[in-house]
Amino acid sequence: LHHWVVDFLEKDDRRDEAIVLIDPDFLFLNTFEFPEDAPPVLPGKPAAAKYGLGGQFLEFNLTRICDWVPFTQSTKGSLESKKSCPFVSITNKDVNQYYSAGPPYVIHIQDVLALSKRWSELVPPTYDEYPLLYAEMFAYSMAAADLNLKHQLIKGLFSGCMTGWPHTRGKDELGALKQSAKNYVISIEKQTKGHADGDGEGASSCFLPPLSPPPFLHYCARYSFTTPYPPVENETPTYHFFAKRRVDHDILDCSHDPETFEPFISQKKESVEGGSKDWNVLTACAVVRAINFAKRKGCEK
Repeated sequence: LHHWVVDFLEKDDRRDEAIVLIDPDFLFLNTFEFPEDAPPVLPGKPAAAKYGLGGQFLEFNLTRICDWVPFTQSTKGSLESKKSCPFVSITNKDVNQYYSAGPPYVIHIQDVLALSKRWSELVPPTYDEYPLLYAEMFAYSMAAADLNLKHQLIKGLFSGCMTGWPHTRGKDELGALKQSAKNYVISIEKQTKGHADGDGEGASSCFLPPLSPPPFLHYCARYSFTTPYPPVENETPTYHFFAKRRVDHDILDCSHDPETFEPFISQKKESVEGGSKDWNVLTACAVVRAINFAKRKGCEK
């Protein structure tokens, strides 16, 4: 991000834009837009998805992290500057209200340079203190606190991982959810070799109206379903699943296996991510169809 914004600011004169930062394992499902009651992103007023990580990082040795990369602040009315880290003094209430943030991050271009610089400084000492997943997210929260960039935390921007499944509103959406899942499983059951109905249409083809998925799918877990669906008594189910680490790195290479990509088959019982069988089906559908759509479009001659 920091290298990108340095290059952007040198070559582009736009200064009234917001940038959206997402993880590599994010997939567009719908138009990205905020809820109607969400305030706009302005200089000094970023937004992000609300995550449940909370103030875990407040238990770290924050003084040691700060001593590694102290934050230099100019003192008002003085040419002198002081070195400190405001994140050392924030509370759990502050974190839950402003800094328990994650992708998609939405930041005004005028804030990106300072934020990305401070974030990149804080990642190494944070990882040294906490060499596990989410270290870079905690470092982001610390950087935002140092710059007093209080985030508007928004729910419902993504699904699939680190959040609950979307809630359906009314019988029509619930019916569309169940029928959407059923249609995809039927296409898997009836597919001929190398082709499944809808595979060339992309992720959006998985969702029947009026079901409207959130803007993004975060496919960082393992999503499974069975055939037949729903299970039939006294019939041994076949388990299908999608897991991103099982996908070949060259899956989008046009010289790769020309067969249509399909969910993997497991020889053992698979757990259901997040408890919703229907959303597990549709998550697998969305990623699989997105891969097939991207490959077909990219390899067309």
